[in-house]
Amino acid sequence: MTRLRLAAAGDNCIDRFLTRKIARVGGNGLNVAVNFALAGHGSAYFGAVGDDADGRWTRAELKARGVDVDHLEIRPEPTAYTDIAHTPEGDRRFLFEEFGASGAYFPSDEAVETLGTIQHLHLGLLHGSETLVASLAGGGATISVDCAVNPLPLPVDVAFGSVGEDLAAALSERDRLLAIGHRLVIVTRGADGAIASDGQSSWSVAGKPIRPVDTTGAGDSFIAGFIACWKETGDVAAALDAGTERAAVTCMTLGGFPQDGRAF
Repeated sequence: MTRLRLAAAGDNCIDRFLTRKIARVGGNGLNVAVNFALAGHGSAYFGAVGDDADGRWTRAELKARGVDVDHLEIRPEPTAYTDIAHTPEGDRRFLFEEFGASGAYFPSDEAVETLGTIQHLHLGLLHGSETLVASLAGGGATISVDCAVNPLPLPVDVAFGSVGEDLAAALSERDRLLAIGHRLVIVTRGADGAIASDGQSSWSVAGKPIRPVDTTGAGDSFIAGFIACWKETGDVAAALDAGTERAAVTCMTLGGFPQDGRAF
Protein backbone atom coordinates (compact mmCIF):
# COMPACT_ATOMS: atom_id res chain seq x y z
CA MET A 1 0.00 0.00 0.00
CA THR A 2 1.24 3.47 -0.87
CA ARG A 3 1.25 5.78 2.15
CA LEU A 4 -0.51 8.98 1.09
CA ARG A 5 -0.33 12.52 2.54
CA LEU A 6 -3.95 13.46 3.18
CA ALA A 7 -5.68 16.21 5.14
CA ALA A 8 -9.13 17.37 6.18
CA ALA A 9 -10.16 20.89 7.10
CA GLY A 10 -13.30 22.14 8.78
CA ASP A 11 -15.63 21.07 11.53
CA ASN A 12 -15.06 19.17 14.73
CA CYS A 13 -17.41 18.81 17.67
CA ILE A 14 -18.23 16.81 20.75
CA ASP A 15 -21.07 14.46 19.82
CA ARG A 16 -23.37 14.20 22.85
CA PHE A 17 -25.57 11.09 22.52
CA LEU A 18 -28.48 12.10 24.72
CA THR A 19 -30.36 8.79 24.79
CA ARG A 20 -27.19 6.94 25.84
CA LYS A 21 -25.68 9.60 28.12
CA ILE A 22 -22.25 9.41 26.51
CA ALA A 23 -20.15 11.90 24.53
CA ARG A 24 -17.52 11.28 21.86
CA VAL A 25 -15.22 13.39 19.70
CA GLY A 26 -16.51 13.85 16.15
CA GLY A 27 -17.42 16.24 13.33
CA ASN A 28 -17.15 15.77 9.56
CA GLY A 29 -13.67 17.17 8.98
CA LEU A 30 -12.23 15.53 12.08
CA ASN A 31 -13.83 12.13 11.38
CA VAL A 32 -12.43 12.11 7.85
CA ALA A 33 -8.93 12.96 9.11
CA VAL A 34 -9.06 10.19 11.74
CA ASN A 35 -10.29 7.63 9.22
CA PHE A 36 -7.48 8.60 6.82
CA ALA A 37 -5.06 7.73 9.62
CA LEU A 38 -6.89 4.52 10.53
CA ALA A 39 -6.53 3.46 6.89
CA GLY A 40 -2.76 3.71 7.29
CA HIS A 41 -2.07 7.05 5.62
CA GLY A 42 -0.39 10.24 6.72
CA SER A 43 -3.19 12.49 7.92
CA ALA A 44 -3.43 16.06 9.18
CA TYR A 45 -6.38 17.95 10.60
CA PHE A 46 -6.90 21.69 10.11
CA GLY A 47 -9.49 23.17 12.45
CA ALA A 48 -10.05 24.88 15.80
CA VAL A 49 -11.13 23.99 19.32
CA GLY A 50 -11.76 26.04 22.43
CA ASP A 51 -9.34 26.57 25.30
CA ASP A 52 -11.34 24.17 27.45
CA ALA A 53 -11.54 20.54 28.57
CA ASP A 54 -13.37 19.46 25.40
CA GLY A 55 -10.70 21.10 23.27
CA ARG A 56 -7.94 19.27 25.12
CA TRP A 57 -9.88 16.02 24.78
CA THR A 58 -10.28 16.55 21.03
CA ARG A 59 -6.57 17.18 20.56
CA ALA A 60 -5.68 14.09 22.60
CA GLU A 61 -8.00 11.85 20.55
CA LEU A 62 -6.49 13.11 17.28
CA LYS A 63 -2.92 12.56 18.48
CA ALA A 64 -3.76 9.10 19.84
CA ARG A 65 -4.81 8.06 16.33
CA GLY A 66 -1.74 9.46 14.62
CA VAL A 67 -3.32 12.57 13.13
CA ASP A 68 -1.01 15.59 12.73
CA VAL A 69 -2.39 18.42 14.91
CA ASP A 70 0.26 21.05 14.14
CA HIS A 71 -2.45 23.25 12.62
CA LEU A 72 -5.17 22.65 15.21
CA GLU A 73 -5.85 26.15 16.55
CA ILE A 74 -6.92 27.03 20.09
CA ARG A 75 -9.50 29.83 20.04
CA PRO A 76 -11.43 31.78 22.74
CA GLU A 77 -14.79 30.37 21.65
CA PRO A 78 -15.98 27.10 23.25
CA THR A 79 -15.34 23.78 21.57
CA ALA A 80 -18.26 22.90 19.30
CA TYR A 81 -20.82 20.31 20.36
CA THR A 82 -23.81 18.51 18.86
CA ASP A 83 -26.76 16.95 20.68
CA ILE A 84 -27.84 13.66 19.06
CA ALA A 85 -30.78 11.32 19.60
CA HIS A 86 -31.36 7.88 18.06
CA THR A 87 -34.26 6.03 16.49
CA PRO A 88 -34.80 2.37 17.51
CA GLU A 89 -33.07 1.37 14.23
CA GLY A 90 -29.85 3.19 15.20
CA ASP A 91 -30.29 6.20 12.88
CA ARG A 92 -29.21 9.47 14.48
CA ARG A 93 -31.14 12.73 14.65
CA PHE A 94 -29.37 16.04 15.24
CA LEU A 95 -31.23 18.07 17.85
CA PHE A 96 -28.88 21.02 18.43
CA GLU A 97 -25.50 22.26 17.18
CA GLU A 98 -23.16 24.84 18.75
CA PHE A 99 -20.40 25.59 16.23
CA GLY A 100 -18.18 27.54 18.65
CA ALA A 101 -14.47 27.66 17.84
CA SER A 102 -14.88 25.36 14.85
CA GLY A 103 -17.36 27.71 13.20
CA ALA A 104 -14.95 30.66 13.56
CA TYR A 105 -12.00 28.83 11.98
CA PHE A 106 -10.24 29.62 8.71
CA PRO A 107 -6.71 28.37 7.89
CA SER A 108 -3.83 30.77 8.53
CA ASP A 109 -1.41 31.72 5.77
CA GLU A 110 1.04 29.19 7.18
CA ALA A 111 -1.65 26.49 7.15
CA VAL A 112 -2.57 27.27 3.53
CA GLU A 113 1.09 26.98 2.58
CA THR A 114 1.23 23.55 4.23
CA LEU A 115 -1.94 22.46 2.45
CA GLY A 116 -0.18 23.19 -0.83
CA THR A 117 2.25 20.34 -0.12
CA ILE A 118 -0.22 17.49 0.45
CA GLN A 119 -1.76 15.07 -2.04
CA HIS A 120 -5.43 15.53 -1.15
CA LEU A 121 -7.55 17.91 0.93
CA HIS A 122 -11.08 17.17 2.08
CA LEU A 123 -13.35 20.06 3.07
CA GLY A 124 -16.01 19.62 5.72
CA LEU A 125 -18.02 22.54 7.07
CA LEU A 126 -15.64 25.47 6.62
CA HIS A 127 -16.73 29.07 6.16
CA GLY A 128 -14.71 30.76 3.42
CA SER A 129 -14.09 27.52 1.54
CA GLU A 130 -14.28 29.37 -1.78
CA THR A 131 -11.29 31.50 -0.78
CA LEU A 132 -9.30 28.44 0.25
CA VAL A 133 -10.09 26.51 -2.94
CA ALA A 134 -9.12 29.52 -5.06
CA SER A 135 -5.83 29.92 -3.18
CA LEU A 136 -4.94 26.25 -3.78
CA ALA A 137 -5.84 26.29 -7.48
CA GLY A 138 -3.02 25.05 -9.68
CA GLY A 139 -1.30 23.25 -6.81
CA GLY A 140 -0.61 19.57 -6.53
CA ALA A 141 -3.46 18.61 -4.20
CA THR A 142 -6.78 17.25 -5.36
CA ILE A 143 -9.75 18.54 -3.36
CA SER A 144 -13.02 16.99 -2.21
CA VAL A 145 -16.01 18.48 -0.44
CA ASP A 146 -18.96 17.10 1.50
CA CYS A 147 -21.84 19.01 -0.05
CA ALA A 148 -24.22 17.83 2.67
CA VAL A 149 -22.50 20.22 5.09
CA ASN A 150 -20.63 22.56 2.73
CA PRO A 151 -22.58 23.96 -0.27
CA LEU A 152 -19.38 25.01 -2.06
CA PRO A 153 -20.37 26.78 -5.32
CA LEU A 154 -16.97 26.20 -6.96
CA PRO A 155 -16.11 22.96 -8.79
CA VAL A 156 -13.56 20.61 -7.20
CA ASP A 157 -12.17 17.19 -8.03
CA VAL A 158 -14.61 15.11 -5.97
CA ALA A 159 -17.98 16.15 -4.55
CA PHE A 160 -19.94 14.00 -2.09
CA GLY A 161 -23.70 14.31 -1.71
CA SER A 162 -26.16 12.50 0.53
CA VAL A 163 -29.94 12.39 0.15
CA GLY A 164 -31.05 9.13 1.77
CA GLU A 165 -32.07 5.89 0.09
CA ASP A 166 -34.39 7.33 -2.58
CA LEU A 167 -32.79 6.54 -5.97
CA ALA A 168 -34.61 9.30 -7.86
CA ALA A 169 -33.44 11.88 -5.32
CA ALA A 170 -29.89 10.53 -5.56
CA LEU A 171 -29.87 10.79 -9.35
CA SER A 172 -31.21 14.33 -9.14
CA GLU A 173 -28.49 15.30 -6.65
CA ARG A 174 -25.85 13.66 -8.86
CA ASP A 175 -26.98 15.73 -11.85
CA ARG A 176 -27.11 18.93 -9.79
CA LEU A 177 -23.55 18.49 -8.57
CA LEU A 178 -22.26 17.59 -12.04
CA ALA A 179 -23.88 20.78 -13.37
CA ILE A 180 -21.77 22.82 -10.92
CA GLY A 181 -18.70 21.40 -12.66
CA HIS A 182 -17.40 18.92 -10.08
CA ARG A 183 -15.22 16.41 -11.91
CA LEU A 184 -16.40 13.33 -10.01
CA VAL A 185 -19.63 13.12 -8.01
CA ILE A 186 -20.57 10.50 -5.43
CA VAL A 187 -24.00 10.39 -3.79
CA THR A 188 -24.42 8.08 -0.82
CA ARG A 189 -27.77 6.35 -0.25
CA GLY A 190 -27.56 5.08 3.31
CA ALA A 191 -28.22 1.36 3.56
CA ASP A 192 -28.66 1.17 -0.23
CA GLY A 193 -25.03 2.06 -1.00
CA ALA A 194 -23.90 4.84 -3.33
CA ILE A 195 -23.77 6.00 -6.94
CA ALA A 196 -21.03 7.90 -8.78
CA SER A 197 -20.51 9.65 -12.09
CA ASP A 198 -17.95 11.81 -13.90
CA GLY A 199 -20.49 12.89 -16.50
CA GLN A 200 -19.35 10.19 -18.93
CA SER A 201 -19.30 6.97 -16.91
CA SER A 202 -21.44 5.86 -14.01
CA TRP A 203 -20.86 3.45 -11.12
CA SER A 204 -22.86 2.10 -8.19
CA VAL A 205 -22.31 -0.04 -5.11
CA ALA A 206 -24.74 -1.81 -2.82
CA GLY A 207 -24.76 -1.23 0.91
CA LYS A 208 -23.30 -3.80 3.31
CA PRO A 209 -25.91 -6.03 5.04
CA ILE A 210 -25.45 -4.93 8.65
CA ARG A 211 -27.60 -3.99 11.63
CA PRO A 212 -26.15 -0.61 12.67
CA VAL A 213 -25.45 0.41 16.23
CA ASP A 214 -25.19 4.08 15.21
CA THR A 215 -24.96 5.81 11.81
CA THR A 216 -23.16 8.93 13.10
CA GLY A 217 -20.00 9.46 11.06
CA ALA A 218 -20.78 6.72 8.53
CA GLY A 219 -20.73 9.20 5.64
CA ASP A 220 -17.45 10.68 6.88
CA SER A 221 -15.91 7.21 7.03
CA PHE A 222 -17.21 6.47 3.54
CA ILE A 223 -15.50 9.62 2.26
CA ALA A 224 -12.18 8.68 3.86
CA GLY A 225 -12.29 5.13 2.54
CA PHE A 226 -13.24 6.29 -0.94
CA ILE A 227 -10.57 9.00 -1.18
CA ALA A 228 -7.77 6.78 0.14
CA CYS A 229 -8.53 4.04 -2.42
CA TRP A 230 -9.22 6.46 -5.28
CA LYS A 231 -5.97 8.35 -4.74
CA GLU A 232 -3.98 5.12 -4.68
CA THR A 233 -5.66 3.26 -7.54
CA GLY A 234 -7.73 5.71 -9.60
CA ASP A 235 -10.41 2.99 -9.67
CA VAL A 236 -13.83 4.48 -8.86
CA ALA A 237 -15.57 1.11 -8.49
CA ALA A 238 -12.94 -0.15 -6.04
CA ALA A 239 -13.09 3.15 -4.15
CA LEU A 240 -16.88 2.89 -3.79
CA ASP A 241 -16.48 -0.56 -2.29
CA ALA A 242 -13.71 0.64 0.04
CA GLY A 243 -15.85 3.54 1.21
CA THR A 244 -18.85 1.32 1.81
CA GLU A 245 -16.74 -1.14 3.79
CA ARG A 246 -15.30 1.59 6.04
CA ALA A 247 -18.78 3.08 6.59
CA ALA A 248 -20.14 -0.33 7.60
CA VAL A 249 -17.38 -0.72 10.20
CA THR A 250 -18.20 2.71 11.62
CA CYS A 251 -21.89 1.83 11.90
CA MET A 252 -20.99 -0.93 14.35
CA THR A 253 -19.68 1.53 16.95
CA LEU A 254 -20.94 4.73 18.57
CA GLY A 255 -19.57 7.83 16.82
CA GLY A 256 -17.34 8.35 13.80
CA PHE A 257 -14.49 6.10 14.95
CA PRO A 258 -13.78 3.70 17.85
CA GLN A 259 -13.11 5.53 21.14
CA ASP A 260 -13.95 5.19 24.81
CA GLY A 261 -16.08 8.31 25.11
CA ARG A 262 -17.15 10.06 28.29
CA ALA A 263 -20.33 9.96 30.33
CA PHE A 264 -22.21 13.23 30.90
